[in-house]
Amino acid sequence: MRFGLLARAKLDKVTIDNDLISIILPVFNAQKTLQRAINSIIKQTYRFKTLPDDGSYSLNISNISGDLIVSGHEGSGAFINVEKITFGIKKKDIPNIHKKETITVNHLEDQNQINIIGDSSSKSDFMQTSIELSLPKHINLNFNIDGGDLSVNKIIGKINLSTLGGDILIGNSEGDINSHTNGGAVNIQNSKGHAKTHSFGGEIAIQNFQGSIASSTIGGDINLVSIKGNVNCQSSGGSITLRNIQGNTISCRASGGEIIGENLNGEITLKCFGRDTNIKNISGKGNLYASGGNFLIENFEGSLVVNTEKGNIVIDDAVGGVEAITSAGDIDVDLSYDSRFKDYSIYLETHMGNIKTSVPKNLPASMENIVYQTTSMQSIDSEIILKLEVEHEKVIGKRTIAGGTVPFSLKAHHGTITIKDK
Repeated sequence: MRFGLLARAKLDKVTIDNDLISIILPVFNAQKTLQRAINSIIKQTYRFKTLPDDGSYSLNISNISGDLIVSGHEGSGAFINVEKITFGIKKKDIPNIHKKETITVNHLEDQNQINIIGDSSSKSDFMQTSIELSLPKHINLNFNIDGGDLSVNKIIGKINLSTLGGDILIGNSEGDINSHTNGGAVNIQNSKGHAKTHSFGGEIAIQNFQGSIASSTIGGDINLVSIKGNVNCQSSGGSITLRNIQGNTISCRASGGEIIGENLNGEITLKCFGRDTNIKNISGKGNLYASGGNFLIENFEGSLVVNTEKGNIVIDDAVGGVEAITSAGDIDVDLSYDSRFKDYSIYLETHMGNIKTSVPKNLPASMENIVYQTTSMQSIDSEIILKLEVEHEKVIGKRTIAGGTVPFSLKAHHGTITIKDK
């Protein structure tokens, strides 16, 4: 193995602990790594005594196959510890493996950069790499590795992380975060800034975050908890869970998985293809769409539009304007009235199903309820007295209550309407 240091920095600013660089430690019959015996361990430490803590520096890592652990600290100076382990090979082959595997640490002081570069052309299945870095917390990170987990803690700056086959964990950090993994999960905790995350085949979990989030995953779930900021997320083949979200805009799309939401506040747009949507305790403006799934909505305040092509819609305790339409399914809406909400309008329509709703006594409704494809007045069952009439194979029930300032329209095709006096 060869470690190189190409430095434009002054020698008194960069030192290398190289007492272990030439040592190959045989440890046959020792513990197992990946079910195989460890052959040798090589370690090396790079020290940057005066690396500033002012955000001017960038650390760039590429072509590495292994785990990276990064932690930020107060003040200047940095430590980089590299560990290489060989396993599962014959003793005579150890020197050749180390000779082929190279890592170069390059300090470009005039460019405010530290580059750690591996030799991607000589990767071995019999060597495992891990790098631990202790850095000034105000620093920019650019990592693009071939495989392994990435862990970042207490960093303030631009954080760009990419791994082909590992997990990404970010905690207690701040800045613009851009993370990408193929075959791993992304986990961000107790951080703030702007986060853009993507996973191919893994879960995305973000908790206690302040700032905007844009997340997408193919084949995994998205879980967002305690977010203050705008949210835009997409999952193909997985579910989306939203809890305690406050943002101007909350926009999510799930294909092949369900959407679950609780305590959402903002302008909410949810699209679910093939599965159900269950949300409760929401306020603001909601625009919800499903293709082939049901809706269960509990405790809503504001303005709500719900559409599903095939599915039932159940809304429990809705305060404000409600528009709910399904092409094939039942609609059940429990309405409440609060005069503080001025934009009241009720419109419920099903093209193949039944409608049930409760009307608060103090709702100033202008009611027009229609059941199509029938001449039976029993198709409208109302505890509120309506004026019923039959007209061209449809039954119409009308009533004006307390001035009728709230438009109230129910339409059922090939179904029935039931109205309760709440």
